[in-house]
This record gives sequence, structure tokens and C-alpha cells, in this order.
Amino acid sequence: MAAFAVFIMSCGGSKDQDRTEQAEPVQAEIMTLHPEEAVVEQTFPASLQGKDNVQLRPQISGYIDKIYVDEGAYVRAGQPVFRINANVYREQRNTALAALEMAKSQLASAKLELDKYKVLTDNKVVADFQYRKAKTNYDNALAAVKQHQALVASADLNVGFSIVKAPVSGYIGRIPNRIGALVGPNDAQALTTLSQVSEIYVYFSLPEKEILNINATRPGKTLIEKLKDFQDITLLLADGKPYSHAGKIDMMDGQFDQNTGSVSLRASFPNPEGLLRTGNTGRIVLKTIQQNVYKIPLLATYEVQDKIFVGLVNRQNKVIRKALKDFTRSGNFYLMKSGFAPGDRIVANELASIPENSVITPKAVQ
Repeated sequence: MAAFAVFIMSCGGSKDQDRTEQAEPVQAEIMTLHPEEAVVEQTFPASLQGKDNVQLRPQISGYIDKIYVDEGAYVRAGQPVFRINANVYREQRNTALAALEMAKSQLASAKLELDKYKVLTDNKVVADFQYRKAKTNYDNALAAVKQHQALVASADLNVGFSIVKAPVSGYIGRIPNRIGALVGPNDAQALTTLSQVSEIYVYFSLPEKEILNINATRPGKTLIEKLKDFQDITLLLADGKPYSHAGKIDMMDGQFDQNTGSVSLRASFPNPEGLLRTGNTGRIVLKTIQQNVYKIPLLATYEVQDKIFVGLVNRQNKVIRKALKDFTRSGNFYLMKSGFAPGDRIVANELASIPENSVITPKAVQ
């Protein structure tokens, strides 16, 4: 019986000791919230394309005779890139020229007949019928000459098409076909792709909710004017570093994607060094300035079941967890316009290790 009493006293003492330990204040860094001006940075995945991406395709069929440039080379507009064997088309041109000369000879003969019968008809030596027949033969010969001239011009075009030239200045892509390969206008694969990258188009998407927010808060009469109001747009490259030149929004797609509920936008960036190429990826950073917002560091939050909490410290220095609502993430901060009052205090870090309702001993944020 005495042992049982001792056991009960021992258990009671342990509980009292636990309460004492729980009641002991926990040291924690505290920060005080005040509404302030904040730069909101939002990032969106982006894909890059050159201003012009042109597929070079042959306009005649034949074997590749010569490739004037290498893959990745920079070429100027009008510079030869490929030469296709044009022997067949030269022979066609020679044949067309011979037929043209024959047609011209027949035209000259028809002209002589026409002139002869004109004189005879005027002098009433022969009937008018002979003159009209000569006139018809002359017109037919003249039409034949024009027809053969067109055939010669067509043959000249085909011979000219044997040299495939760059339509714009830019960088040559992959060249899948080499010398000796048979190519033609109906090939599924182009000879190569030429990218003009003096200016780069960066495509990204904004959700419908963000578009509505921009329309409600940005200056401008139209939505595109409000989008263009974003100045000095930043492009983060694949390594996370900002691109050295700023861009601007200059296009919004005419319709939203029904599957994603977002709309595509385009920002243009200068590319004088040629660093950016078609196919690069990155992230667009849109910056806006908001007034009277509360900045809560990510280190001061704790995430549980898709909810983000902060540790609100009341007047008795007790920690009460509070879920964040209607916030915007910008860099290393959550930004909120409501839900807090000036002078509210929160635990600055390590909230996960502090139980709710704990009494803390505040210390300044280092």
C-alpha cells in the first residue's frame, strides 16, 4: 500500500514537472509587422524563339551539289547556302530557247505573208479573205512566240532555283541532307532552318485571374496598353541568372486556352551578342509595386497540409498559429494586404519547433 502511494506521488510529481517544463518560456526571434511598399515579383515559365524562323526548302528536285556554309554559321540575306544540280533544267532551258528561235522565224514568215496580202488586198488584186487568213496565221505565230518566251522564263527560274539563298540574315540550324542527297519541294524535312535572332521573342502564359488583376490595377485604357505598362521586364536564363537586356510585352494572344485557363503573351528582347537562340528556355519576371502590404518572410512560415501558417505572438507572449489567406509570393516573401494590423508580432523563424500556445521570450531578429 505504501509502495502504491509512492507510485501515485511519483506519477503526480512527473506531471507537475511536465507542466513546469511546458510553462517555461521559449526563446524565439520576433519581428513586428508594419504596412509598407513592396515590389512584387512573379515568375512564369517561358520559351524563346528568334524573330524570324525560316525553313529553307528546295523549289526544284535534284541532288545537292554544294553546301556553302556549316551548321550554326551566321549568314546574311541573299547569301548562297545550297546548290542543287541543275543540268536537267539547263537542258530544258536550251530546248526552250531553240523552240523560241523557231517560233520567231515562223513569226517573221507570217509577217511577210501578212504584209504581202495587205498590199494585194489594198490594190484589189486578191480577195479580202486571203488577207484575213494571213492575219490569223500571224497572230498564231505571235502567240507561239510569247508561249515559248514564257517557257524560257520558266526554265530560267528553275536554273536560278538551283541556288538556295538565305531570305533573311540569321544563324543556320542543323543540315540533315549532305552533298549527293536527292531533295525536292515535297520533302517532309527542310534543308535547314534559318533563325534571325537579332531580336528574341519570349512566349509565356498568364492565368485568367492574373489578367483580370492586371486589368483592374494597371494604368491604361486597353488591356494591351496595361500589359505594355510593365517596364524593363526581366528574363531569367536557365542558370537562374538575369539576362543583361530588359524586354517589353508587345503581344497578347486573341483567345484563352480552354484547357489551362491561361493566355499566351510575347515579350521582345534585344539580342546584340547573339547569346539567345530559338529553343532556349527561361522565366519571365513581372514586377509591380504594391502599397500598404505586410511582408512575411518565408522563414517565418510553416506549411501543414497545403496551408501556410505564421506564429502570431499575442500580448501574453503566447504563440498562436494563423493561416495565411489571399497572399502573393514574391521572392523570399509572402505579401498580404489584409489579415494583420500594424504592430502585430510574429515568430521570425523556426516556427515548426515551437508548439502552439507556447510562451516565448522575445529576442531581436539578428
